[in-house]
Amino acid sequence: MTLTENSSDTFSFRLVEHNVAHINEHLEAMQRDAHGLEFGPWKLEVDDIWKRTFEIINSMNEAVQKNALELIKETWTIYITHYNVISGAED
Repeated sequence: MTLTENSSDTFSFRLVEHNVAHINEHLEAMQRDAHGLEFGPWKLEVDDIWKRTFEIINSMNEAVQKNALELIKETWTIYITHYNVISGAED
């Protein structure tokens, strides 16, 4: 981020960073226990964190959005890949 970004965007970007760290913790736990009883609740929580994260990103100005989207890119890709595999196996 640049020094010209407003404090609201700075705070929002930090929330996105925090959410991505939280999601990464959940993904590690889910990968260890993909067929366990906790998988469903973990998935629901991660889905909710992603929803809130994208709402935060949507509220940012364009330059900060680009940085935030770059920040989440790897975790989002892992998340989508993981759930596509799980969903395909359960259908």
